Amino acid sequence: MSPSLEFDHAVGPDGSAAPTRIRPSRTVTILIWGGFAVGFVIALIVIARPRWFPLLDLAQTEMRVRDVFTSHPPLIGLPGRIGTLARQGSHPGPLSFWALAPVYRLFGSSSWAMQVATATLNLTAIGATLLMARRRGSVRVVLGVGAALALLSAFYGPSVLTQAWNPYMPMMWFLVVVVGVWSVLCDDLSWLPFTTFAACFCLHTHISYLGLVGGLGGIALAWIIWSRWKRPGSLGARPGRSIGLAVAVIALTSIPMVVQEFTHSPGNLTLIWEHFTNPPETPIGLRAGLDVLLVHLNPWRLVSQQDATTGSVIPGVMFLGLWVASAVAGGVRRIRVVNALNVVLLVSLGLGLVSIANIFGFVWYYLMLWSWAINAFMMLAIGWVAVALGRDATHGRDRSAPTRLEPAVAAVASIVLVAALGSFAWQATTVEPPDPQISLALGQLVRGTVRAIDAGTAPGEGTSGRYQVTIADPISINSPLYGMLLELERAGVHAGLPKQYHSIVGDQRVVTRGDATAVVHISVGSDIARWRTKPGVVEVAYTDRRTPKQLRERTALRRELRTDLTRIGRTDLIPNLDENVFTASVDPELSPAIAAKLRRLLDIGEPSAAFIGPAALAEGR
Repeated sequence: MSPSLEFDHAVGPDGSAAPTRIRPSRTVTILIWGGFAVGFVIALIVIARPRWFPLLDLAQTEMRVRDVFTSHPPLIGLPGRIGTLARQGSHPGPLSFWALAPVYRLFGSSSWAMQVATATLNLTAIGATLLMARRRGSVRVVLGVGAALALLSAFYGPSVLTQAWNPYMPMMWFLVVVVGVWSVLCDDLSWLPFTTFAACFCLHTHISYLGLVGGLGGIALAWIIWSRWKRPGSLGARPGRSIGLAVAVIALTSIPMVVQEFTHSPGNLTLIWEHFTNPPETPIGLRAGLDVLLVHLNPWRLVSQQDATTGSVIPGVMFLGLWVASAVAGGVRRIRVVNALNVVLLVSLGLGLVSIANIFGFVWYYLMLWSWAINAFMMLAIGWVAVALGRDATHGRDRSAPTRLEPAVAAVASIVLVAALGSFAWQATTVEPPDPQISLALGQLVRGTVRAIDAGTAPGEGTSGRYQVTIADPISINSPLYGMLLELERAGVHAGLPKQYHSIVGDQRVVTRGDATAVVHISVGSDIARWRTKPGVVEVAYTDRRTPKQLRERTALRRELRTDLTRIGRTDLIPNLDENVFTASVDPELSPAIAAKLRRLLDIGEPSAAFIGPAALAEGR
């Protein structure tokens, strides 16, 4: 008998095929999981120094993690491209903040502690996926799933998998959902509560997972209902316990966002509904969505670690055709476990296409990161069926015949696993935190600002004052603003943003003009000269990390861009070279060549300075 490749079936109590499970030892699974842990540990050691200062969304995330276990607990997710600044919506729920908080607190509530917490969550998802795979067959199945996970980890990279950015955090947890639903279709409900938690985690953290986890959850629910009705006893001895726990997970994790919906007007769920039922732009549509999906079905891009949203669709078409052929062969061959996996993949592909087709605005790469997981498991399914057909060609349908094929398959899976884990660990030795240059610049501004406040050498009544933080930044869409607020809070300074940012940072982090005793202002680029002329203002920090070579390159790029924008009739964007380079860089009407020059201008950056001025300079009312 060869259950590892064939998943031989016995006759269940209802006359259906029931898989014979011969599981590998836990030791093998733990050793594989340990291989992933090595890369994460290396990455965390490398990024521990120099100190990292979070920016933009990551600073906002840490603020919310700090709010867990306080009188202002987070009830919804991070603000997203939902609604308007006046009525800005957020991603549905706060589950990621609550999940990060225990390890974050345990490791000292620092920015590095948030990276440790993120790595811990991703390692937990990987371990759960391996343990569920162990229940689907022998050690060769664990090796195959492990190889798929290792390819994905190397593709995403240690920098991404240690970042608590909300588009990144669900990626490994989506794998838990895929393998968990696969398990349900194999009549195994033991991991259903954890799978439900993973689905809630994905949905809460980023709205792009709504259709995917909702649809996969619907398939799992339909199978459970069908089995309870038509196949009594097929789901095990006590399926009600797993089902009940799964329902409890949904109920408990939904409480915060339901409370927010009924205590705020409008509630966040209402804003999400309004935004997606009446989108501000026309979605890209099924045709464009299919092209994007096919680009992500190129297995070579996954293996060679080349993410992209555009490119040739031919490799994706060929790979999709190969998978369809293997799925048909698996159906004819009646290999139940791989057929169940193919059902999950088919549903995921359909849901994914609908999800991509409904993207409006700029097609950001992070909106399709889940697609690489589908790509990896499609490769697993193709290989699975190919091995089964190869065995048939060698031994016919005699499953008891000895074969040299299985050790060869295990060897290949092991090589892929070790090579991908090695790549991940090697990347970890040189990993950097996100936006390291902007982070280092922010660190210099923060240190100068905190020193001035502590010493009382600037306006604002020193450490007993209340400071409104403002910014003028043409480069990084105000990302240092949130980092400065976070670091002032960490230093014990009472600081906040103007009222218009309340939906982003919370009412507890708002300081109005009437409340402020002084203003902390971050100037980037040409705004520095303006603030140096304001009366009563003290410049507390300045940094310019550009080299002479970069300064010459910047001058040449700005000259070229003025010529390019004039030539194509987009002189309206020329002021953005001083006022908002980022917005210009994502203008969909610009050619790739011009967009690349604008992105390079962003990379070079501008000088920045921090000022503390009188409360009269505060924004708002």
